[in-house]
Amino acid sequence: MPTRRTHLKFDKYLAEHGIVAYRDYSVVHDRMDRLIRKYGSAHRMLDEYHREEGIRYLWLKKWQHLAYQDTLTDYLRVALGHLVLDDIASRYWYNNEYELIKSAYRSYIQRGFDRCFFRET
Repeated sequence: MPTRRTHLKFDKYLAEHGIVAYRDYSVVHDRMDRLIRKYGSAHRMLDEYHREEGIRYLWLKKWQHLAYQDTLTDYLRVALGHLVLDDIASRYWYNNEYELIKSAYRSYIQRGFDRCFFRET
């Protein structure tokens, strides 16, 4: 399972490639890993916010009155990046962190997450 530092590096990688704005996304990772102490790595299967539907409809929908659409779109993209990084790291072994990040980025782009938007309801 990637460390928080690796997730933050992936956020920076997304920003460097113009996917999200440069800002602190710690709040996103706090939400994504909120059950990690209780369940360990199994939190990915047990947490409703650790799925695309949970991110969009259970979490960010509640926040739509607190932030601009651009900010919520960035939060969505970072949260989806968190999922991809966890998924790739759980299925493959990499020699170093940079190779993991590059592989996760390729998967992220292939899944079309770079083009997703948060739409207010």
